[in-house]
Amino acid sequence: MSTRPAFSEDAYDPREPRGPIGVPASAVARSDAPPIAGGQAVPAARHRNDWHVLLLLFILAGVVESQAFGHLSAFTPIFLQQLRVPHDQIAGWTGIMSALAFVIGLPLLPFWGPWAERYGRKLIIVRSAYVEAVLFTIVGLSPNVWVLAAGRLLGGFVLGNTGVMLALLADVTPRRRLGLAVGIASAGFPLGSAIGPYLGGLVVQGAGIRTLLIIDAALSGVMGIILTLGIREEPRVAAVTASVGTLLRQAVNAIMRSPRVPRLFVVYFCATYGLSLAAPFAPIVLQRLYLGPAAAVAGVIGLTLTTAGIAMAITTPLWGRLGDLIGRWRVLPICLLALLAALAAEAVAPSLPWLQAAIVGAGLFQGAVGTTIIALLALLTPPDHRTSVLNFSLLPSQLAWFFAPLTGAGLVALAGGVPALAPLAIRVPFAAGAVVLAIALLLAARLSARSGTLET
Repeated sequence: MSTRPAFSEDAYDPREPRGPIGVPASAVARSDAPPIAGGQAVPAARHRNDWHVLLLLFILAGVVESQAFGHLSAFTPIFLQQLRVPHDQIAGWTGIMSALAFVIGLPLLPFWGPWAERYGRKLIIVRSAYVEAVLFTIVGLSPNVWVLAAGRLLGGFVLGNTGVMLALLADVTPRRRLGLAVGIASAGFPLGSAIGPYLGGLVVQGAGIRTLLIIDAALSGVMGIILTLGIREEPRVAAVTASVGTLLRQAVNAIMRSPRVPRLFVVYFCATYGLSLAAPFAPIVLQRLYLGPAAAVAGVIGLTLTTAGIAMAITTPLWGRLGDLIGRWRVLPICLLALLAALAAEAVAPSLPWLQAAIVGAGLFQGAVGTTIIALLALLTPPDHRTSVLNFSLLPSQLAWFFAPLTGAGLVALAGGVPALAPLAIRVPFAAGAVVLAIALLLAARLSARSGTLET
């Protein structure tokens, strides 16, 4: 009897055709094939997608999406001023706007994976781009803060595409290229964050914020068409008849089956929460430290965030490849330590150049966290539940994206009410974020020490 574990890196071939929940075609024909809940076997077929093509499409989708939402993050404080929000309410509204999408997005998030298994991954992927087009149209035309808030609320229907994209990519990518492929695909988001703020700042200085947002809406619509034409639904070796609820329970069971998977979720939440405590307020601190002409402040914010995004776009695939070579358990604590140092530096930066250097420094390591954790989860998760589990992997980060900005806004308000802290109130979220990152580092170091070089 074989002693090989039920699932390991060598227990499957990512290039094999897969069923709607990732079961290899060859497994259906074997006597020891894993059962497919609610499915009936049908003839297998070869992959319809080339992983190189999917990689290019997902990079483009990441660029368009991240640069658009990057514009919202970078220029929301300025847009709120144009909507005549009182100065003392800008920080509070900035935190609220950053969290609104998750009011809808968090309850729906667990269902996108099962819906993808049931109704097709392509449908779940392309709907995000079309919803983005509607969202940015509403935001760009918003006459007041309440319409802006309603538009931001629609962002909840955009969420849930990344995990499905990466699951589709993981199914058709050779295992030896998985870390690199995930890293390159993930680099689309920092790449968009890189080019977005700088180009957006130029547009804002010239044509204004509303024009920028309408351009984002048009690009999102075009991206939706490209994805619709470029992605092909993978052949199914089983017809899924199980209910969405059953698929959801199976995904939860797959997560809990490996003790390392829930712990990675906790690390991911803490890391994202720490970074997201500070991120919405970085443009405000940049604006306050800038001493030049007011008309050029958007350009300064854009240039700073663009440089950080370029650093992130360049290093994200490199971290993925380094994880392939030396082990992902080793890469994760290193990058968390560097992010802790960068965020602590942002909290105490005395001048604009110091703050800009700290933000760019964080960009060098930030992309590694999500890339490394996603790659580990892809390797630790049985193929028959990979789509749902990878989609669930977004839950920790999106919980953090919801609660952290609200927490940050609350910390600013609390600190502002204390006379001794009031001048530094906007820096409190940065210090709190560094503390949370320290917790993530301790958890990751402990998990890394227990796992060693074992990645499955």
